[in-house]
Amino acid sequence: MYEVSPTTRAAPLPFGSNIAYPIDDLVCHRTRLSTQRLQRDSRRVDAGPDHYMVQIYRSGRFQGTVGGKSLSASRGTVTLIGRRHLLDGILDRADGIGIAVPCARLHGLPFEEHDLLFDAARNRLLAARILDIYRRLPTTRADKAPALADEFVSFLRRLLEPSQASDVLEGCELHGGLSALAGTIVQENLSRPDLSPEFIAGQMQVSRATLYRLFEPEGGVMHFVQGERLKAVRDALADPMETRTLGRLAEVFAFSSLSQLSRSFRNRYGVPPQAWRTERRVAQRIDGQGTLQNVWAWLRET
Repeated sequence: MYEVSPTTRAAPLPFGSNIAYPIDDLVCHRTRLSTQRLQRDSRRVDAGPDHYMVQIYRSGRFQGTVGGKSLSASRGTVTLIGRRHLLDGILDRADGIGIAVPCARLHGLPFEEHDLLFDAARNRLLAARILDIYRRLPTTRADKAPALADEFVSFLRRLLEPSQASDVLEGCELHGGLSALAGTIVQENLSRPDLSPEFIAGQMQVSRATLYRLFEPEGGVMHFVQGERLKAVRDALADPMETRTLGRLAEVFAFSSLSQLSRSFRNRYGVPPQAWRTERRVAQRIDGQGTLQNVWAWLRET
């Protein structure tokens, strides 16, 4: 899909790593790349599949031109780039998560009027959705993939359809109400030791009484927060590209100690966290060849 080269003659040779998950006719991937130059000419455009890549930069940056337009993307930026776009730019130690969507799925949308980037409201909503999907994929069953793909495409169409801009900006339809908004705020702040009802209510601009009523079905606000932290650890341990130790994950997700994380994890999931990581890695090695074949089949057929 790209010609890859060092940024200068004296620069180190490019390197990187990638993992991809087929989601029906979509593909979600996470890619880590060293500093390098990427180019896509007309020959590569003609030879490749026709899709759009929606990608969030977790770190690093891209600087260059795409389809004749200048593009600068850094941490937290979501880009929308067509596979038919010529591309020439520099990636600087980038870690990105993207979802490739066949153009046929987005037929009828006015892409010629859309920029390569999103406004702040759409960027925030789309970034949260991409990260949530990637977090869930290692534990998502294959028979759930079509529904997950349909859900994401529907979401993306709503973001790109001009007539639905008010829904995006007001947050009523896409946030799905206060519960989804609260969940988004919790997800974005799991690393904060002071993630409290007061903090969440302040971010939502609602009273604590409203927040408490909202979380009564979940067993309380902090019970929900603890559950989300444990899910985040579980999903990180299932990610083949996750290299952080259990101790580091305990720090990142604001557990008071490694022992508290291990005890809480066992109580929630029935196994110690290290055993969970080992089980998932073994299962992924067994399934890996089939996954690789599915991805290449998708590239050939889309």
